[in-house]
Amino acid sequence: MVKKIKNLYQCEVCKLHYKNIGWAEKCESWCKKHPNSCNLEAIKHAVEAKQKSY
Repeated sequence: MVKKIKNLYQCEVCKLHYKNIGWAEKCESWCKKHPNSCNLEAIKHAVEAKQKSY
């Protein structure tokens, strides 16, 4: 179950944060179906990804 923390939603599996509950739910669904893997489409919407400059 996606967890709401202040104004963000957190995937309970990988702990990434999202502004949009839809992306948090997609991330969590992926994480549960595909353990130890990453969904790059969801991750690029994570708050942590937007804070880093590559």
